[in-house]
Amino acid sequence: MARSGPTSDSPSGRPIRLVVIEPSAILSAGVREVLDEAPGIEVVGYAATAGEAVELVDHEAPDVVLVDMALPEAGATEETRRLHRGAPNSAFVVMGPDDDAGIIGAAEVGAVARVGDTADPAELVATIRRAAGGEDPLKDELVGRHDLVERIVDAMRDAVLVDAIPTPILTPRELDILRLVAAGGSNREISVSLGLSEQTVKNHLSTIFHKLGVPNRTHAVMYASRQGWLDLAEVPDRRSVVGPEE
Repeated sequence: MARSGPTSDSPSGRPIRLVVIEPSAILSAGVREVLDEAPGIEVVGYAATAGEAVELVDHEAPDVVLVDMALPEAGATEETRRLHRGAPNSAFVVMGPDDDAGIIGAAEVGAVARVGDTADPAELVATIRRAAGGEDPLKDELVGRHDLVERIVDAMRDAVLVDAIPTPILTPRELDILRLVAAGGSNREISVSLGLSEQTVKNHLSTIFHKLGVPNRTHAVMYASRQGWLDLAEVPDRRSVVGPEE
């Protein structure tokens, strides 16, 4: 736990309660070392993914949630948004690319601030303090950036439309095929792996494309991943899909 000191930017004057979501054990150790030296900040828990953090954030009710946007889980952005919806009183600060994409990513999950991946420890601590104090540094970055505001609006509109449109549920067999597609399997390799004819695999894929309204295999995988139906971290290695040689 971090040392609590006389300096605190939480509204109550107590130490800032912080949850850290960081998938990399090495980076997590580095962040922990920085925050342990920051007076007035108390790290109440660590999680490797947004999904793992749900119970932790619900139990601890932190002032600030620090999230590394390089999360490996499928649909990480939506998972982080869902986490934020369940913790409306916590300020979210994200760590990510120090570019326009980083700003857009931060806005998409409802963060009030972001820290670029080239930031030094002092900037990280200062940003956490500002967020805990009720400031919204991300707004400052958007001043005069009408191009970014338009892109953020477009991204948020797309997210709302995806949530609003009823999405057909894929069958277990269709999900099996899509999982092997994500692993890089060809139609023939998938047919051998599942004991189906190659034509049956093609028929299933056509049905998947029609259900999801997508033009090809790549878009189908991306769509299923975004919906949370397909966990890319659990996709099998391609070697387990490849059938016997021609």
